Amino acid sequence: EEQAVKVSNMRGAIARRHFNNVAARRKRDRTWVTQADVEIEQFLRERISARYPDHGITGEEGEPFAADREFVWSLDPLDGTDAFVDGLPVWGVSIGLLRHGAPYLGVVALPMADEDYWTDGQGSAYRNDTPIQVSAADTFDRNDWILVTSRAHTDYTIRFPGKTRSLGSLAAHCCYVARGSAIGAVLGYPHLWDIAAGFAILNAAGGVAVTLDGDLPPIPRLFKQSKAARPLLVTTPALRDALLPLIEKRGQA
Repeated sequence: EEQAVKVSNMRGAIARRHFNNVAARRKRDRTWVTQADVEIEQFLRERISARYPDHGITGEEGEPFAADREFVWSLDPLDGTDAFVDGLPVWGVSIGLLRHGAPYLGVVALPMADEDYWTDGQGSAYRNDTPIQVSAADTFDRNDWILVTSRAHTDYTIRFPGKTRSLGSLAAHCCYVARGSAIGAVLGYPHLWDIAAGFAILNAAGGVAVTLDGDLPPIPRLFKQSKAARPLLVTTPALRDALLPLIEKRGQA
């Protein structure tokens, strides 16, 4: 895990070089891809293949390799590409390791915040060298906040009495819940590489991931062709039942 943190920081340095000097293009799905995305993922694939030749690899920018193996790396070389292209600081390198399709270990590096979130493989999560846990609160008020997707205003009806924020990176959103800053995050329909590392960190910090209808299926069952089949919420066990009724996918009433 320490090696993964070092590698993610090296790739964060590549991203810093491109930041505010971005060569970007639209992919077929109209999302952005930059030269930083491509360079970082290629580097990570090469390093992982050399060190763990028996592991599979999936990622946002490349074809899956041996994705049916016990251990599979799920890579988002630049989580928050829209923010990166727009010159906003919340983006990062997300390196997740899946075991039997479920998040197992994770590293999320946020270079502009000088923060690394990671798991130690022993059931603990960290922000840099400081252990983190989800919020211990069992209630909330107007001063608390949740994270939402950038299109939450059109896609969801949210009756949460506190504040909502959209910061641009789903991996970062998971980490902010894991460290106890936000009490929840509406993730929408993420791809597995968006949240593989973030979910490993969240789990180690005591958080939970649920669908908006309150289901808790195993992670592999949530994803079809790497994308969640139902909208997801991450939060704390104590606040899950209080938050769920306040967030509704529009058109499902």
